[in-house]
Amino acid sequence: MVIFGTGATHTLVSIRQHNTLLEQRTYEVPWSLMQLQLEMGRFLDAVRLLHADAIRHDELLLRYDILWSRTPILLSSQLKDTLSERPDLWLLIQQIEARVRELEPRVQVLAPGSVTYREILAELSPYLEPLSRTVTATMHGNVRFYAEYDDAYRHLGQRLYIQIVGLFITAGLLLLLLLRELWRYRTLQLHDPLTGLPNRFALQRRMVPMIEQGMPFSVTVLELEDFTQHHHRFGFEVADRLLQAFSRRLQQSLQPHEFIAQFGREGVVVVAKGVVELEEVRAQLSRFRQALRTKEAIAAHDFYMTPMIGVVLYPADADNLVELLARGELALELCKRDRLPYVIFDPSLLKEISRRQTLARDLPAALDSDSLSLHFQPMVDLRGGDCHGLQVLLYWHHPGLGMISPAELLRVSEQFQLSERVFLWLLNTACRHLQGWQGLAGRPLFISLNVPPALFRPGLEHRLLPVLREYGLHADSLVLDLNENTVMRDAYEALTIMDGIQAAGIPMALADFGSGCSAWGYLPRMPLSWLKLDATFCNGIERPGEPRRQLEALFTLGQLLQRPLICSGVDHRGELEVIRGMAEEMLVQGDHICSPLAAVEMSDWLKSRRR
Repeated sequence: MVIFGTGATHTLVSIRQHNTLLEQRTYEVPWSLMQLQLEMGRFLDAVRLLHADAIRHDELLLRYDILWSRTPILLSSQLKDTLSERPDLWLLIQQIEARVRELEPRVQVLAPGSVTYREILAELSPYLEPLSRTVTATMHGNVRFYAEYDDAYRHLGQRLYIQIVGLFITAGLLLLLLLRELWRYRTLQLHDPLTGLPNRFALQRRMVPMIEQGMPFSVTVLELEDFTQHHHRFGFEVADRLLQAFSRRLQQSLQPHEFIAQFGREGVVVVAKGVVELEEVRAQLSRFRQALRTKEAIAAHDFYMTPMIGVVLYPADADNLVELLARGELALELCKRDRLPYVIFDPSLLKEISRRQTLARDLPAALDSDSLSLHFQPMVDLRGGDCHGLQVLLYWHHPGLGMISPAELLRVSEQFQLSERVFLWLLNTACRHLQGWQGLAGRPLFISLNVPPALFRPGLEHRLLPVLREYGLHADSLVLDLNENTVMRDAYEALTIMDGIQAAGIPMALADFGSGCSAWGYLPRMPLSWLKLDATFCNGIERPGEPRRQLEALFTLGQLLQRPLICSGVDHRGELEVIRGMAEEMLVQGDHICSPLAAVEMSDWLKSRRR
């Protein structure tokens, strides 16, 4: 387009230059020369006629005056510049003018029959032929000039036509390319660049008309289980290919009434028109799981894609787009949290959300006013019954919602980014009590605290040691309970964090040991002081059977790992007797040993154990 535009501009400039040349072309010179030739011939004819007494003398003088007036025009300054290019013509006109002026006295006295007329004819007749040739040459020059001008103008016109046509063609092609890019941009705006699925904007454009028409439909939000861990373990390239395979399989399993779209970075949404019955929803979810059942080989790794699913129905669960998507995400989060196959949204979940929001709003004020209460559950030696440590449990008697359990407090604090503040308050309060109890047990005591996942990061020991020093406690007065899920989320990073904690002299215990999340290759390398069994492993061990065999297997694993065990959940005497028959050295805790005690009760209990 630039080439054609530049060429057309250059052609227009050339046409303008030709027009300028045409405008500069003088017509007066050829016309004046023709008039001079004509008047000279008429004057000579008048001389001959006067000699024959065919005309009057006045008529001859008139012809002379007309002839005399022609040369000054050619010699004027207006035509001088043009004639200066032809010195021969300029000289000829000057000679004619000189001869005409010299003849004036003889013309004045010329009479019929006088021989003077021969002199006049002899003076001017020689100039007729060169003047005639000059006029002819000038006319031919003009004809040639106009012919060349016409050819050049025609050539320029053709070139301009071609260039304008080319300009329009390229402009049309450019417009087509622009429209193509606009369409591609619009496609990119409505599709995810990684999976190629319609994005959230396209999802909204599909759902809004259905909501406006009151058409019932279901919204299913799906994510891959442990997808974030795949990013850390295998890198973004493998994880992206896994997400592409996940999206592709779901897309291939769709039915005509279903629409799929990308939802966020890791999830997809399937909108199913007319699907509002639970039987239809379960059939749909079964189809999705069937499509994802076979393994996917990526970069020499085999992946089994287990989806996490949340379902919400319109209009039963929400009547607008924002609430539909929010409640779908809520159902998905509950599915991930509780490790369920799927969660179908229920209005009762909103009450739980409201409850959590109320707790999160009131928790900072409760921390500032010391409205929370600590309970301590002793951990005693299996054989001697000496108390070695105290498990710290946090309770909250909310003025509107009643007693809040430690598990619920942990979930709320993690969900609303309050876990660090709660943990530090818990540590300070527990250390203050422990400072006064150290001499009551007859041996050094430690407190055991669960470390929230948000706080398990490098440099944790630097937050803990100043608190211990403030209350005059040694580093081994605190035992950190690390959850298996937290530690195994990234075992390599966990080893780095745990090495820093060990270097500070703070013991650690692996909580909920045996729940199935540990990578056995990493366990021997972890600087753990205890393995704390999950409390559920004590259920049903009073009688021979599978629960007892599982507990025996865990005891054996503890011996292989050369780590002492802490057995939680010992709530009955029969359970304690079975454990005594399995192991000799172990710490136990549970309601049979001692129920959780308030801080004011703990002193009396410790004193009673010394007796």
